[in-house]
Amino acid sequence: MANIRGGGEYGPEWHRAALRENRLRAYEDFAAIATDLVARGITTPARLGIEGGSNGGLLMGVMLTRYPSLFGAVVAHVPLMDMRRYHRLLAGASWIAE
Repeated sequence: MANIRGGGEYGPEWHRAALRENRLRAYEDFAAIATDLVARGITTPARLGIEGGSNGGLLMGVMLTRYPSLFGAVVAHVPLMDMRRYHRLLAGASWIAE
């Protein structure tokens, strides 16, 4: 389980650390975890698979497009990939703070 910044695991400050203009931190955290797993010999990129849904699906899409060499398989369930127009979706306006 990768507890990256932006999640609620460690309280409100941890969650706020990756909101809005700092969202990139969550993606960098996830890539750093994958890099560390490979560097320590726990796995190889070819054997490392990741999966996420909804906001985690967006995370998977970012991993696939920004860090494709880190993963052998990427599964993205219901990803919200259109970040230019998401606020026009049914519940999109409620996601602006994230």
